[in-house]
Amino acid sequence: MNENNKVPKYQLIENDIIDKINSGIYQEEHALPTEAELSKQYECSRVTVRQALSNLAYKGFILKNQGSGSFVKKSRAIQRTPLLKSFTEDILEMGKTPSSKVVSFNITEAGNTVASLLKIKPKDLIYYIERTRYADNEPVLFEKTFMSVDLHPEISIKVLQGSKYKYADEHNLTVDYAHQNITPIFPPEYIAAQLKLSPKQPILRVCNTTYIHDGTVFDYTELYMHPELYQLNIIKKR
Repeated sequence: MNENNKVPKYQLIENDIIDKINSGIYQEEHALPTEAELSKQYECSRVTVRQALSNLAYKGFILKNQGSGSFVKKSRAIQRTPLLKSFTEDILEMGKTPSSKVVSFNITEAGNTVASLLKIKPKDLIYYIERTRYADNEPVLFEKTFMSVDLHPEISIKVLQGSKYKYADEHNLTVDYAHQNITPIFPPEYIAAQLKLSPKQPILRVCNTTYIHDGTVFDYTELYMHPELYQLNIIKKR
């Protein structure tokens, strides 16, 4: 575990244990090392370890049983499908209730960078959209989306409170495939606030360009994923 003087020691321990739970080093329903063992491992006091474990218990990662130690809880994270499905479909298939809050909805000129991403002209108009996505009223995903006004003249806040893919189906825009770039980042403060996270906690940003059947860019979206509640699975085949 790398030290970072700007991040409290208990949070470094907490994040490291979360990584070990997610990677299977600490398995579901198995005991964690004792406080004394963790204190030695992380070279800190038992008070610091106890604070990290209390936070993990509060967030639902572990159960603390007095006299018998701490145990990894069964995962509550939503596993994002590797198939090209909407957020709404993903959440419904997990037996949870999806919802969306439109944080920002503006029309502006594309500019050179966004025009290049959407394969339009810099002076063309685009929608700039920010949404927070929820599963059972918990914020699990923040989106920044760019869409061509010419391609999507009927986009509205009402549409965006639901599913863009449902909108696409209703307007005969057959979504074909998406190109993704995945990067770990520290979230900007306003995104961390939307996801109820510390800006010092690393998250995944997925830059997603979606295409319809004729090769036209449907949209470009940056997805900021809550690292504890919404996880990305990737399946590779040979």
